[in-house]
Amino acid sequence: MKILKILLFTLVLGACATSPEARQKKMEERIRVAACIHDQIVDMHFRINVSMMHPLRYPPKVLTSPYYLEVIGDSVVSYLPYMGQAYNVPYGGGKALNFEGKVVYSDVRQEKAGKYYIVLDIDNEEALYRYDITTFDNGSSSIDIHTRERESINFTGTMECPDNP
Repeated sequence: MKILKILLFTLVLGACATSPEARQKKMEERIRVAACIHDQIVDMHFRINVSMMHPLRYPPKVLTSPYYLEVIGDSVVSYLPYMGQAYNVPYGGGKALNFEGKVVYSDVRQEKAGKYYIVLDIDNEEALYRYDITTFDNGSSSIDIHTRERESINFTGTMECPDNP
């Protein structure tokens, strides 16, 4: 019985060990993704695919449809769902968070190694929105959206990084 336990432990330990080549590949991939994320933020040309929304008054919800926020220079394409209370919106609900708009103000800061903070003020003819985006060098991102016409909402997702370096 003891021999079986020792053999099983050795087998599990051997399976968990990674080779130096595998660790090297993982490290190179992390460095490539971090550089890609940094370049996209500096160029203000990125896309964040959203996977969860966190409304203010409702429980978090996993999103199954492909929602995203895309920033290309001073233009923004926001294709995001909205759930919450609206205070002052056009008849029929308006555009909510599905619009193409222009960035009227932007600020990009690197708070610490591997963490970026982006502020975008966006005008879409209905309202002025503030998008507070926090992105890490592994691509994970959080988007906080504020406006005077609706309750705030938060989204989490991943910043795309092309496969080709």
